[in-house]
Amino acid sequence: MMALLKWPIKNTNKELSERHLWQLFNSLNDVVLALDKDQKILTVNQCWQNLTGVSVDQSLDLPLNHFIHPEDINQWHQLLQRLSPDQSELIWFRLLHSSGEFRWCEMRIQSMRESSLYPLSATLCDITPQVRNEQIRQASHRSLQSLVNRLPAMLYRTRNNISWTIDYVSGGCQALTGYSTDELLNQLEISIGTMIHPDYASYVWEGVQGALQQYSSFDLEYVLVQKDGKEIWVRDKGHGQYSESGVVLGVEGFIFQTQRKNHD
Repeated sequence: MMALLKWPIKNTNKELSERHLWQLFNSLNDVVLALDKDQKILTVNQCWQNLTGVSVDQSLDLPLNHFIHPEDINQWHQLLQRLSPDQSELIWFRLLHSSGEFRWCEMRIQSMRESSLYPLSATLCDITPQVRNEQIRQASHRSLQSLVNRLPAMLYRTRNNISWTIDYVSGGCQALTGYSTDELLNQLEISIGTMIHPDYASYVWEGVQGALQQYSSFDLEYVLVQKDGKEIWVRDKGHGQYSESGVVLGVEGFIFQTQRKNHD
Protein backbone atom coordinates (compact mmCIF):
# COMPACT_ATOMS: atom_id res chain seq x y z
CA MET A 1 0.00 0.00 0.00
CA MET A 2 1.10 3.54 -0.62
CA ALA A 3 2.62 5.39 2.30
CA LEU A 4 0.55 8.32 3.54
CA LEU A 5 2.00 11.78 3.08
CA LYS A 6 2.28 13.99 6.12
CA TRP A 7 -0.40 16.64 5.84
CA PRO A 8 -0.07 19.94 7.72
CA ILE A 9 -3.05 20.08 10.10
CA LYS A 10 -3.80 22.96 12.44
CA ASN A 11 -4.03 21.93 16.07
CA THR A 12 -7.29 23.89 16.34
CA ASN A 13 -8.99 21.52 13.90
CA LYS A 14 -8.65 18.10 15.52
CA GLU A 15 -11.48 16.61 13.49
CA LEU A 16 -9.68 17.11 10.16
CA SER A 17 -7.59 13.96 10.33
CA GLU A 18 -5.14 12.57 7.85
CA ARG A 19 -7.83 10.10 6.83
CA HIS A 20 -10.21 12.94 6.01
CA LEU A 21 -7.55 14.64 3.91
CA TRP A 22 -7.02 11.44 1.93
CA GLN A 23 -10.76 11.24 1.40
CA LEU A 24 -10.66 14.78 0.07
CA PHE A 25 -7.65 13.94 -2.13
CA ASN A 26 -9.44 10.92 -3.61
CA SER A 27 -12.73 12.76 -4.15
CA LEU A 28 -11.20 15.14 -6.71
CA ASN A 29 -12.42 14.81 -10.30
CA ASP A 30 -8.95 15.52 -11.70
CA VAL A 31 -5.87 13.35 -11.32
CA VAL A 32 -3.27 14.62 -8.85
CA LEU A 33 0.07 12.85 -8.74
CA ALA A 34 3.72 13.16 -7.74
CA LEU A 35 6.72 11.89 -9.72
CA ASP A 36 10.28 11.13 -8.63
CA LYS A 37 13.49 11.92 -10.55
CA ASP A 38 12.89 8.91 -12.82
CA GLN A 39 9.35 10.14 -13.49
CA LYS A 40 7.97 7.19 -11.55
CA ILE A 41 4.63 7.65 -9.80
CA LEU A 42 5.12 8.30 -6.08
CA THR A 43 1.49 8.89 -5.25
CA VAL A 44 -1.74 9.44 -7.16
CA ASN A 45 -5.40 9.79 -6.28
CA GLN A 46 -8.27 7.45 -7.18
CA CYS A 47 -9.32 9.48 -10.22
CA TRP A 48 -6.30 7.90 -11.91
CA GLN A 49 -8.09 4.55 -12.08
CA ASN A 50 -11.08 6.14 -13.80
CA LEU A 51 -8.77 7.65 -16.41
CA THR A 52 -6.53 4.64 -17.07
CA GLY A 53 -8.42 1.60 -15.86
CA VAL A 54 -5.37 0.72 -13.73
CA SER A 55 -5.54 0.75 -9.94
CA VAL A 56 -3.44 3.09 -7.83
CA ASP A 57 -1.51 0.19 -6.24
CA GLN A 58 -0.63 -1.26 -9.66
CA SER A 59 0.55 2.13 -10.91
CA LEU A 60 2.89 3.13 -8.09
CA ASP A 61 6.61 3.04 -8.97
CA LEU A 62 5.83 2.79 -12.69
CA PRO A 63 7.14 5.58 -14.95
CA LEU A 64 4.45 7.87 -16.26
CA ASN A 65 5.50 7.28 -19.86
CA HIS A 66 4.33 3.68 -19.37
CA PHE A 67 0.80 5.12 -19.66
CA ILE A 68 1.44 7.77 -22.34
CA HIS A 69 0.53 7.11 -25.97
CA PRO A 70 3.74 6.17 -27.87
CA GLU A 71 3.28 9.02 -30.35
CA ASP A 72 3.23 11.56 -27.47
CA ILE A 73 6.23 10.30 -25.47
CA ASN A 74 8.69 12.46 -27.41
CA GLN A 75 6.89 15.70 -26.51
CA TRP A 76 6.73 14.49 -22.88
CA HIS A 77 10.53 14.11 -22.86
CA GLN A 78 10.93 17.53 -24.48
CA LEU A 79 8.81 19.07 -21.73
CA LEU A 80 10.97 17.47 -19.03
CA GLN A 81 14.12 18.86 -20.65
CA ARG A 82 12.87 22.44 -20.54
CA LEU A 83 11.25 22.24 -17.11
CA SER A 84 12.91 24.20 -14.30
CA PRO A 85 12.15 24.49 -10.54
CA ASP A 86 10.74 27.99 -10.82
CA GLN A 87 8.17 27.38 -13.54
CA SER A 88 5.21 25.24 -14.47
CA GLU A 89 4.45 23.74 -17.86
CA LEU A 90 1.24 22.83 -19.66
CA ILE A 91 1.03 19.88 -22.03
CA TRP A 92 -1.64 17.93 -23.91
CA PHE A 93 -1.15 14.23 -24.52
CA ARG A 94 -3.04 10.96 -24.82
CA LEU A 95 -3.17 8.64 -21.85
CA LEU A 96 -3.65 4.95 -22.59
CA HIS A 97 -6.55 3.11 -20.97
CA SER A 98 -6.31 -0.56 -20.06
CA SER A 99 -9.15 -1.22 -22.55
CA GLY A 100 -6.91 -0.13 -25.42
CA GLU A 101 -8.62 3.21 -25.86
CA PHE A 102 -6.97 6.51 -24.98
CA ARG A 103 -8.01 9.71 -23.26
CA TRP A 104 -6.83 13.21 -24.12
CA CYS A 105 -5.41 14.94 -21.03
CA GLU A 106 -4.26 18.41 -20.16
CA MET A 107 -1.43 18.29 -17.62
CA ARG A 108 -0.06 21.13 -15.50
CA ILE A 109 3.27 20.09 -14.02
CA GLN A 110 5.76 21.82 -11.72
CA SER A 111 8.41 21.15 -9.11
CA MET A 112 7.34 20.60 -5.52
CA ARG A 113 10.46 22.40 -4.24
CA GLU A 114 12.08 25.73 -4.98
CA SER A 115 15.67 24.49 -4.77
CA SER A 116 15.45 21.31 -6.89
CA LEU A 117 13.42 20.04 -9.79
CA TYR A 118 12.27 16.77 -8.23
CA PRO A 119 9.88 15.57 -7.00
CA LEU A 120 7.33 16.86 -9.47
CA SER A 121 3.64 17.44 -8.86
CA ALA A 122 1.06 17.41 -11.62
CA THR A 123 -2.65 17.61 -12.25
CA LEU A 124 -4.32 15.88 -15.18
CA CYS A 125 -7.68 16.92 -16.57
CA ASP A 126 -9.61 14.70 -18.98
CA ILE A 127 -10.35 16.86 -22.04
CA THR A 128 -11.38 14.03 -24.37
CA PRO A 129 -14.95 15.32 -24.92
CA GLN A 130 -13.70 18.80 -25.87
CA VAL A 131 -10.98 17.41 -28.17
CA ARG A 132 -13.41 15.04 -29.86
CA ASN A 133 -15.91 17.83 -30.42
CA GLU A 134 -13.15 19.94 -31.94
CA GLN A 135 -12.04 17.03 -34.13
CA ILE A 136 -15.63 16.61 -35.30
CA ARG A 137 -15.85 20.32 -36.11
CA GLN A 138 -12.54 20.20 -37.97
CA ALA A 139 -13.62 17.13 -39.91
CA SER A 140 -16.91 18.84 -40.79
CA HIS A 141 -15.03 21.96 -41.85
CA ARG A 142 -12.66 19.91 -44.03
CA SER A 143 -15.62 18.11 -45.58
CA LEU A 144 -17.42 21.39 -46.26
CA GLN A 145 -14.26 23.00 -47.63
CA SER A 146 -13.70 20.01 -49.91
CA LEU A 147 -17.28 20.30 -51.16
CA VAL A 148 -16.93 24.04 -51.77
CA ASN A 149 -13.67 23.55 -53.67
CA ARG A 150 -15.28 20.94 -55.93
CA LEU A 151 -18.14 23.20 -56.94
CA PRO A 152 -17.98 24.48 -60.55
CA ALA A 153 -18.07 28.02 -59.21
CA MET A 154 -15.95 30.55 -57.34
CA LEU A 155 -17.08 31.52 -53.85
CA TYR A 156 -15.54 34.79 -52.71
CA ARG A 157 -15.40 37.51 -50.10
CA THR A 158 -14.03 40.89 -51.22
CA ARG A 159 -13.50 44.37 -49.96
CA ASN A 160 -15.90 47.01 -51.22
CA ASN A 161 -13.38 48.83 -53.38
CA ILE A 162 -13.14 49.41 -57.13
CA SER A 163 -10.70 46.49 -57.46
CA TRP A 164 -12.86 44.07 -55.44
CA THR A 165 -9.74 42.94 -53.58
CA ILE A 166 -10.21 39.29 -52.58
CA ASP A 167 -10.04 38.27 -48.91
CA TYR A 168 -11.32 34.73 -49.48
CA VAL A 169 -11.77 32.60 -52.57
CA SER A 170 -12.62 28.92 -53.03
CA GLY A 171 -10.62 26.43 -55.04
CA GLY A 172 -13.13 26.69 -57.90
CA CYS A 173 -11.36 29.91 -58.95
CA GLN A 174 -8.74 27.87 -60.80
CA ALA A 175 -11.20 26.30 -63.25
CA LEU A 176 -13.22 29.50 -63.66
CA THR A 177 -10.45 32.10 -64.00
CA GLY A 178 -7.20 30.18 -64.53
CA TYR A 179 -5.76 31.76 -61.38
CA SER A 180 -4.96 29.81 -58.21
CA THR A 181 -6.13 30.90 -54.78
CA ASP A 182 -2.59 32.06 -53.92
CA GLU A 183 -2.53 34.27 -57.01
CA LEU A 184 -5.81 35.95 -56.05
CA LEU A 185 -5.80 36.38 -52.28
CA ASN A 186 -4.99 39.89 -51.02
CA GLN A 187 -3.61 40.99 -54.37
CA LEU A 188 -3.98 44.43 -55.93
CA GLU A 189 -2.60 43.48 -59.35
CA ILE A 190 -4.99 40.53 -59.76
CA SER A 191 -8.52 40.75 -58.38
CA ILE A 192 -12.11 40.37 -59.47
CA GLY A 193 -11.98 43.99 -60.59
CA THR A 194 -9.06 43.37 -62.94
CA MET A 195 -10.75 40.28 -64.40
CA ILE A 196 -14.03 42.06 -65.21
CA HIS A 197 -14.05 43.15 -68.85
CA PRO A 198 -13.62 46.97 -68.99
CA ASP A 199 -16.93 47.34 -70.83
CA TYR A 200 -18.72 45.95 -67.76
CA ALA A 201 -16.69 47.48 -64.92
CA SER A 202 -19.09 50.41 -64.33
CA TYR A 203 -22.13 48.19 -64.72
CA VAL A 204 -20.88 45.83 -62.02
CA TRP A 205 -19.78 48.60 -59.65
CA GLU A 206 -23.07 50.46 -59.89
CA GLY A 207 -25.12 47.29 -59.62
CA VAL A 208 -23.36 46.16 -56.44
CA GLN A 209 -23.38 49.62 -54.84
CA GLY A 210 -27.09 49.99 -55.53
CA ALA A 211 -27.78 46.64 -53.85
CA LEU A 212 -25.61 47.55 -50.87
CA GLN A 213 -27.49 50.80 -50.35
CA GLN A 214 -30.77 48.87 -50.36
CA TYR A 215 -29.40 46.09 -48.11
CA SER A 216 -30.41 43.64 -50.82
CA SER A 217 -28.73 40.94 -52.89
CA PHE A 218 -27.39 41.47 -56.41
CA ASP A 219 -27.53 39.19 -59.45
CA LEU A 220 -25.36 40.34 -62.35
CA GLU A 221 -24.08 38.95 -65.64
CA TYR A 222 -20.92 40.20 -67.29
CA VAL A 223 -17.85 39.18 -69.23
CA LEU A 224 -14.86 37.93 -67.25
CA VAL A 225 -11.36 37.73 -68.72
CA GLN A 226 -9.48 34.56 -67.78
CA LYS A 227 -5.75 34.33 -67.11
CA ASP A 228 -5.05 33.21 -70.69
CA GLY A 229 -7.05 36.13 -72.08
CA LYS A 230 -10.14 34.12 -72.98
CA GLU A 231 -13.44 35.92 -72.37
CA ILE A 232 -16.36 34.08 -70.77
CA TRP A 233 -19.83 35.05 -69.60
CA VAL A 234 -20.37 34.68 -65.87
CA ARG A 235 -23.16 35.21 -63.40
CA ASP A 236 -22.33 36.88 -60.09
CA LYS A 237 -24.75 36.54 -57.15
CA GLY A 238 -23.98 38.04 -53.76
CA HIS A 239 -24.75 40.45 -50.95
CA GLY A 240 -23.03 42.81 -48.58
CA GLN A 241 -21.52 42.28 -45.16
CA TYR A 242 -22.44 44.97 -42.66
CA SER A 243 -21.42 46.07 -39.19
CA GLU A 244 -24.03 46.52 -36.47
CA SER A 245 -24.15 50.21 -37.37
CA GLY A 246 -24.80 49.43 -41.04
CA VAL A 247 -21.32 50.14 -42.41
CA VAL A 248 -20.39 47.95 -45.38
CA LEU A 249 -17.55 45.61 -44.34
CA GLY A 250 -17.28 43.71 -47.58
CA VAL A 251 -19.06 41.75 -50.27
CA GLU A 252 -19.51 37.98 -50.55
CA GLY A 253 -21.02 35.80 -53.21
CA PHE A 254 -20.31 33.26 -55.91
CA ILE A 255 -19.52 33.44 -59.61
CA PHE A 256 -20.19 30.73 -62.16
CA GLN A 257 -19.96 30.47 -65.93
CA THR A 258 -23.06 30.95 -68.08
CA GLN A 259 -23.55 30.08 -71.73
CA ARG A 260 -25.27 33.23 -72.82
CA LYS A 261 -26.20 36.68 -71.63
CA ASN A 262 -29.79 36.91 -70.37
CA HIS A 263 -30.24 40.65 -70.68
CA ASP A 264 -29.09 43.51 -72.88
